[in-house]
Amino acid sequence: MGALTRSFDWSQTSIGTPENWQQSLRTTLGIVLHSAFPMFLFWGDDLICFYNDAFRPSLGADGKHPALGKKGREVWPEIWDFIGPLLQRVMSSGEPVWFEDQLVPFFRNGQIEDIYWTFSYSPAYDDRGEVNGVFVTCTETTKKVMVFNQLHDSERRFQDLVTDATVGIIVLIGEEMVVEIVNDAYGHLIGRTREDLLGKPLFSVIPESEADFRAILDGVRMNGQPVHHSERPYFVFVDGERKDGYLNLVYQPYRGGDGSVQGVMILCQDVTVQVIAKLQMEEIVTERTRELATANRHLQRSNAELAQFAYIASHDLQEPIRKVATFTQMLEAELGGTTDRQRNYLDKIKNASSRMLLLIRDVLAFSQLSRDSDLVRKIDLGLVLDNIADDLELLIDQKLATVSYGGLPVVEAVPLQMAQLFGNLISNALKFTRAGVAPVISVSARLLDKAALKSYPMLDTRCNYHHLEVSDNGIGFDEHYADQIFEIFQRLHGKKEFEGTGIGLAMCKKILQNHHGHIYATSREGQGAVFHILMPESQSCFADSPTV
Repeated sequence: MGALTRSFDWSQTSIGTPENWQQSLRTTLGIVLHSAFPMFLFWGDDLICFYNDAFRPSLGADGKHPALGKKGREVWPEIWDFIGPLLQRVMSSGEPVWFEDQLVPFFRNGQIEDIYWTFSYSPAYDDRGEVNGVFVTCTETTKKVMVFNQLHDSERRFQDLVTDATVGIIVLIGEEMVVEIVNDAYGHLIGRTREDLLGKPLFSVIPESEADFRAILDGVRMNGQPVHHSERPYFVFVDGERKDGYLNLVYQPYRGGDGSVQGVMILCQDVTVQVIAKLQMEEIVTERTRELATANRHLQRSNAELAQFAYIASHDLQEPIRKVATFTQMLEAELGGTTDRQRNYLDKIKNASSRMLLLIRDVLAFSQLSRDSDLVRKIDLGLVLDNIADDLELLIDQKLATVSYGGLPVVEAVPLQMAQLFGNLISNALKFTRAGVAPVISVSARLLDKAALKSYPMLDTRCNYHHLEVSDNGIGFDEHYADQIFEIFQRLHGKKEFEGTGIGLAMCKKILQNHHGHIYATSREGQGAVFHILMPESQSCFADSPTV
């Protein structure tokens, strides 16, 4: 600006050429031009403008520069209503004026901008010692004001957020824990209003809480680390009555603008209702656990009694039946030749004795299915069928039957119960045959995919299951009775037509239940039957469930 000032044609202004300038103007202008601080000088009655390089950026890229040598009113018409009276007051009174962060909008960079200034207007004296100008020192504070306004808006939004929050929020400052910010939700928790708390040390309002919470607050304030507590019990006195409850709490360091910890912000949520409900539920669970333990003791006694019954059934009950059969044979031998009527009576006694022995053995076998009589281990179902085919070889040959199987899986199961399961099903298929038709029996298996597994709601979708089918070409049955056939002592045919006790399929159902599986049947009368077995591959999948 020094070069521009020297080259400017001052003869066209009211202050004339530099040779005629007063020494006071030269001195003041020298101070302005050589200062690194933004300065401006108004001189003479027309308030002719001078400014330095430091002030130059404040005029913008395409705004008022160059304003050198122009009248103040011409340079600042948009703000003259504000600065004009100030300049005249300084010129008239000789008293300086000063403003901080004053909004002074003016035209620069092609538009009117809101610009903030901190400035002073001081009288500038001529050689006669009279005020003949105004010396301006100034700095633009627009950025500072904008940052301050943003901080103020942020603080206001924070205050609104705290006030409107449904969780309790309080900010405590300093060692005395003075309440700086608090919302109504926090006040409601402790039975106080915001006015009761603001500006006061927290523990002067609720001294009963100091023993439980002072150490926590001091720790957060000193080490600057947040602390979380869930379902923490607390109590306060409200109107002389104790109020107990439970809170979820977050203690957060509250930092100042320099990042230092000034206090603690507490966020708290009342969970009293939930905790009481949980405690009540735990009491219910405890009571149910006691009831279950009692029931288990009763069950153990029942199992012991059942074991005793099984012993009696296998010994004491079978013994009289054996004696009846023995004495019948002895009587038949002693009588020698018997009449048809006598032989009929003796045959009925022998048949009844045989059926009774079979029934006792089947009942005993059924009762033992619920006992841990064997260990679960991996077993190849193909080998199980090999053994059954060997055991039933004579009957298979007599019936001219065909029994086929293959591709059967290895599963975790009780070997004895798997033998009972497939033994009963194969025996039934050999028993319930059509006259004049050679039995054809097949056993197949496939792994159930996840989509198919979902169609069986009784199965656990976490586990792998095999779908085994035992099919025959026998007499079949009406599917109306598909569920009934698995109930104990249920028969669809008379004893004279087909021998048996009505326990075999009930045993199959019980075995599958023991192994977390399922069995069902499909059939049509005269067209055979298919027994479907859904068998889990592994019993370890049910580690949290009762097993065999």
